[in-house]
Amino acid sequence: MKIYVDESGDLGFGPRASRYFVLAALIVRDEQTIRRCFKRIRQRKLKKSFRDLPEFKYNNTKGLIKNRILQCIADCDLDIAYAVLRKDQVYSRLRDKQQIVYNYLTGSLISRIANQYAIEGCIYVCMDKSMYSLQRDHFDDYLAYRMFDNGVPCATPLDQLVIEHVDYRTEPCIQAADFAAGAVHQRYRENNEIYYTIIEPKMTIALDFFKGRQK
Repeated sequence: MKIYVDESGDLGFGPRASRYFVLAALIVRDEQTIRRCFKRIRQRKLKKSFRDLPEFKYNNTKGLIKNRILQCIADCDLDIAYAVLRKDQVYSRLRDKQQIVYNYLTGSLISRIANQYAIEGCIYVCMDKSMYSLQRDHFDDYLAYRMFDNGVPCATPLDQLVIEHVDYRTEPCIQAADFAAGAVHQRYRENNEIYYTIIEPKMTIALDFFKGRQK
């Protein structure tokens, strides 16, 4: 099982910080369909001057292309899980501990996926190396620990958990996770579901911290 993770929003608490922080995970059964999807959109839908852009980003993509990317993701053989943090509910003592909050959210989401899917064999988790990576070793250890959380032992031994931190620009599957996270974030941030509804049929897990129904 391969899981690709990316986020939308930030974990700051200043006047310009986002109200929500979203993590999205793509549970992918055939990553080549996603890579072909992005390649096809780049070659057929973008103007020649934009075809060599190193990456797609949700926040920098215009509506029509954004719609096509999300529809293409929805047509791929994958599921989507996400966690959303309502930042105004975070304890004041944790507001300057971004790494701890990030580790907790990611660990909660990945362990929920592992338990709900009763995954056997190797679990491959791929993340963007540029975000919250100063304590990467601690993150990897914490994620392994959380695989046995929620009271249901994961079928996969810890030595079969593979965590990789890669450059976002080189991995279309992480870019796809960014689009999923962006659509979810826009739903919460603006109460706008125009893009969320495209991928909603693929949603299997939704964790809302600390309010709302847990799917």
